[in-house]
Amino acid sequence: MVSRNDVTGDAIQTKTTSQAYRDNYENIFKKDKTMQVRVKENADEIGKCGCGRSPTGKCIGWHGLDEGTYREKLAEWELADYQKRAQELWSDSCTTGRAE
Repeated sequence: MVSRNDVTGDAIQTKTTSQAYRDNYENIFKKDKTMQVRVKENADEIGKCGCGRSPTGKCIGWHGLDEGTYREKLAEWELADYQKRAQELWSDSCTTGRAE
């Protein structure tokens, strides 16, 4: 017995792949030749930034950003890092009360 679509009544069967399907498949799953991955397959290197953009040294996904967006993200990260370090410095100074 052939399975049927409840709405249209058409037989449900696998169709052959079209040229549009093959073209899209290549666009989705092909390897990007322009992206340079510099991380070698070494257990110590796993998770490290291969593109050199990460301020932490670990991959945070910035390799896919365009140059303008990368510069914005870097400026935001640097400001947040500066504020965090300043807070740590001032919270341990002699002008603030110490929690007991």
